[in-house]
Amino acid sequence: MSRRWWIMGSSVFAVVFTLSTYLLISRQLDQKLWGHLPLFQFSAAWLLFFFLTSGRTLTTRPGIKNYGLATCSALLLTLGFPPFPFPFLMLGAFVPLLVALHRTHGLRQKFVMLLHAFLLWNIWATFWVANTAYAAGIFANVVNALLMTLPVLLFSMIVRRLGASVGLVVFVSTWIAFEFLHMRWELYWPWLTLGNSLSSMPFGIQWYSYVGTLGGSLWILVSNHLGYTLYDSGNWKSASRWSVLLCWLLIPFIISVITYANCEDQGETIEVVSIQPNLEPHYEKFTYSPDRIVDRFIKLSASAVRDSTDYLLFPETSFSRVNLDRPYDNPSMRSLRSYLQEFPRLKLVTGLDGYRILQDSMDLARPTTRPVRTSSGETVYLEAYNCAIQMNTSGKLQESYKAMYVPGAEYFPFQKLLFFLQPLVDRLGGTSYGYRIRSKFDLFSSEQTEIAPSICYESIFGEFTSRFIAKGAQAIFIMTNDGWWDNTSGHKQHAAYARLRAIESRRSIARSANMGTCCFINQRGDSLQATAYGEPGAIRGKIALNDAMTFYTKWGDVLGRVSVFIAILMLLRAVVKKMVP
Repeated sequence: MSRRWWIMGSSVFAVVFTLSTYLLISRQLDQKLWGHLPLFQFSAAWLLFFFLTSGRTLTTRPGIKNYGLATCSALLLTLGFPPFPFPFLMLGAFVPLLVALHRTHGLRQKFVMLLHAFLLWNIWATFWVANTAYAAGIFANVVNALLMTLPVLLFSMIVRRLGASVGLVVFVSTWIAFEFLHMRWELYWPWLTLGNSLSSMPFGIQWYSYVGTLGGSLWILVSNHLGYTLYDSGNWKSASRWSVLLCWLLIPFIISVITYANCEDQGETIEVVSIQPNLEPHYEKFTYSPDRIVDRFIKLSASAVRDSTDYLLFPETSFSRVNLDRPYDNPSMRSLRSYLQEFPRLKLVTGLDGYRILQDSMDLARPTTRPVRTSSGETVYLEAYNCAIQMNTSGKLQESYKAMYVPGAEYFPFQKLLFFLQPLVDRLGGTSYGYRIRSKFDLFSSEQTEIAPSICYESIFGEFTSRFIAKGAQAIFIMTNDGWWDNTSGHKQHAAYARLRAIESRRSIARSANMGTCCFINQRGDSLQATAYGEPGAIRGKIALNDAMTFYTKWGDVLGRVSVFIAILMLLRAVVKKMVP
């Protein structure tokens, strides 16, 4: 790249970064949402930094080719995820990156190239996290990209020691092990698990009922490595290589299509009404009185509920400041109870922000206990809950606390280690106290039904959801508030991932999303009666109650556990070979 092109590129990125930053600040001051502005700011910031620090690399033809290939992989990975209708691109999205990795020498050079590809992918696919909390958005994109470099660097190191013959096994096992472990620590962020990308084609992934989302990752990773070895061999006419690749691609797909065509909902049906109240959560909701909010819910409900309706479903955190020990001291709760009296068989499931005032010394010792000063000057200790409740005409409540919280915004990870950051976390809009976490998988029960309540972030964890099924859940109710992300790809991805839970468990789903997509999902993953973003409304439909267990709900992420074992075994072999030539 000539100096002239380098200066032009740097100048363009500097202008885009400056302009997008100015617009972000302006919209923040005007209390307007950011939309796609973080996409432009983050992309320009990284590319400007990259141009300024990698000028020597970009002056060589091999450097330009390798980073061009890495950028191509980032683009393919982005286009392969919802909301883009090109999931098949994932089956070859890693090939350019693997080619560039093979051509690049030196650990530092490989790391920078991988970081470039994965950071662009994270920014382009999940920039919208910044619309919830700006610092959390930067943190999520940067840290996740850094973590993604680890399995690929490990793959490169092991193959260098053990030879290309183990390449396929190592590539697949290290990446799936990373995805598996990334769901099981305090910074869990499995949003870009490769198998999630196939959520827009339920007809092609019916085998998720056996292997879950990690099975989709396996399909994608193997096809990419087979494609790379075909390219690397230089023998495009190799019948054996083409046969293996095509069989790997077509056999699972054909089996899935046949399964999809013959899959019908199992079990008796219930009638559910799902509400989309369309309350903008950044600014609008907090300007409304509780009476105005509950009136909106009741009016929307009245447009769809009838005597035959079994369940009424509201989104996450629909109502605030509910004392769970005395719920009907809250006027909104009294209004809802009064409305339910009109429909004897109706049960309400809703998300809410609740709390309890603690007295017991053991309760006060919990890390989620927070001191609050009352209007009279008295200090009380309470525990907050992001929870769901089921209410019937008798007024009796069943409770279920949210267990999977968004790190940073709702949950302070590594609190004991990073205690000195508590004031900063609170100032940035997160919480150093956090919420009480569900300790057991309670179902919402009635005489005929067992419902699994899934609150927002929980719905992207397959094995977590399967634990409700093991307890006897016959259907899944998802409650979420997707308005935090504005009208970006975030709410579309979230709605698409719910289809995977239906396929994995063969459970019908009713989904209620504030500002996002309300819908019903059948047991083969079809989304029905989906609402548009930003349009209040109510939908009514029937969902089936299934009691049967799938292989996945019985055994969970077996592929992840096997991959961790294989990855460790391969790493030990590589270490031993280095020590004992």
